Amino acid sequence: MASPEQLSFLGDPPVSKRAARQVVPTEGPPNASEPPPADVLLLARLAQALLQARAVADERPPLVVLAPLFQPAEHRTAEPSSSAAALSLRTARDDWLRRLQTSCRSESSYVGYRVAIDDLLAWAAEHGRDVFEEQAIVDHLADYRAARAPAPATYYRRFLLLRRFLRWVARRAGVPDPFAELEAPPKPRQERDWLTREEFARLLAAAARPERNLPGLAERDVLALRLLVTTGLRRSELCALTWRDVDLDNRPTLLVRQGKGGKPRRQPLPPALAAELRALRADRGASAGDPVVCGLAGGRLQPAILAEIVRRAARRAGLEKRVTAHTLRHTAATWLRQELGDAASSRVPQGTQTSRPSRYAHVEREGSSGGGSAPSSSPASARPWRHRVTGSPQRAGDPAEPTSVRRT
Repeated sequence: MASPEQLSFLGDPPVSKRAARQVVPTEGPPNASEPPPADVLLLARLAQALLQARAVADERPPLVVLAPLFQPAEHRTAEPSSSAAALSLRTARDDWLRRLQTSCRSESSYVGYRVAIDDLLAWAAEHGRDVFEEQAIVDHLADYRAARAPAPATYYRRFLLLRRFLRWVARRAGVPDPFAELEAPPKPRQERDWLTREEFARLLAAAARPERNLPGLAERDVLALRLLVTTGLRRSELCALTWRDVDLDNRPTLLVRQGKGGKPRRQPLPPALAAELRALRADRGASAGDPVVCGLAGGRLQPAILAEIVRRAARRAGLEKRVTAHTLRHTAATWLRQELGDAASSRVPQGTQTSRPSRYAHVEREGSSGGGSAPSSSPASARPWRHRVTGSPQRAGDPAEPTSVRRT
């Protein structure tokens, strides 16, 4: 168990014996002899223990705080140290989350860290374990897998999040890193689900015939699905898209202002989709700040509603695959690779990693057998990123783009 002294960076620094001696009463009868040195050391240790407890907001009565110090070593509980460590780890957790916010990490990263750390601290408190012991980490992760049955990628991410947080705390506190000799699980390499063009056609047909006959529902859902599969936008990126971000003149493009890692990018729009968006903007009389895809009340579409649009259409279409907005993103990249082969790697927006063979091995397999080729009758609007934008000047109002961001 890490001692309060070891975690003192999160609170007041430990008080030295000399400082502690200053709070020990020394008044007595005029002729009283000096107390034995052992008594002075004992009193200083008791005073130091109380000061350390108060420094971490331990408000228990003094005798309760000090009682474990008088027990034989083999029977002594770690209650004061456990209390101090638990409170200090809570402070460390808050400090770490504030650092994430300061560095503008994504909401997904912030929530991932918060959930992982809170789960660990709750587990440690429930089982009375020290999170700086390797065996405690092993047991916690084993319990997590048994209780949640996470997917390999989810478990891998949880391991990395906890390792990074506890390594930071251990470095600051000067205590051993519990992950020092723990090997990370192998990084999952898996193929992503994607839709064939026939499956996507069924998805669009299902969205066009919703169960509820609400004005604008079918049109909104179809537009959202087509935008996802022709642009490869992430769910949050589509919900954040405004008419200011869409350039429908000459070579139509759209601007993603806050992509993965907070990086902006500009990418092309297929001509058929651009024509549909021009008509939609004129019909709505939309202003620059209005969202492209709206909720039924006219406000900005929420990510949870977009996820439900995809789920509802997939269910009505009778698709056996698990279909999400990210599935449509991988569908867009897969279709592009089917059409262009390895040249697709230079034409997709930043963050779509079509060069990873484990994710797109199905393209080579199915392409060699003829099952993955796009039908010649596919509408142009269903072909993602077909028109490359090269050397397009930065539009007024665009955020500054780093040189590493390709405009293709």
